[in-house]
Amino acid sequence: CQHFMSILATMASSVRAAASLLIAVVVVTQHQRCHAFQTAPSLYQQSSRLLSAATGDQDTALSSNKKLDKIIAQQFTIQVCTSTSCCKKLQNLGLDQYHLLGELYEKAKIDNIETDLIIEDGGCRGGKNCKLGPCVAVLHEDFDGSVALEGMGQSEFNERVFHGVSMQDDVDRVWGCVANAIDLMAD
Repeated sequence: CQHFMSILATMASSVRAAASLLIAVVVVTQHQRCHAFQTAPSLYQQSSRLLSAATGDQDTALSSNKKLDKIIAQQFTIQVCTSTSCCKKLQNLGLDQYHLLGELYEKAKIDNIETDLIIEDGGCRGGKNCKLGPCVAVLHEDFDGSVALEGMGQSEFNERVFHGVSMQDDVDRVWGCVANAIDLMAD
């Protein structure tokens, strides 16, 4: 395990190496041959930050580097639409209806707010939205219904719902917007 960790450290010198690092992390965590990732979450955070920086994903890189305010996070709820339409779209991609919940929970866990922020399944956000789904809505305790966040597309902003959230990039974008909102509300 220590030999593997030293190999990972030397690989982190280029963008191509960062992609290899991601593949190595996925292989190791899926097969659980090395327990270092389970006992040292900071190593996972470091590799996540490295990959984000290497691929130019600034939202993820920023949210992983900042400590999000737990009290402000308690004011937010993320609802993943589990309507038939949204679930069928996920199934067509080979994903179950709880995939997005798990991905968003993992993002919250990385930023150490998984016990503060509510991440739950929710009902249909309106037929038009579900046609553009899978949908994710963000709610804040001071507002009625879902809120529009900086970083949403124009139609998403108008409907106050993220559309087409199915791939990792989509989840990263949603999480980046939520982390940004928490950070802005804390200031």
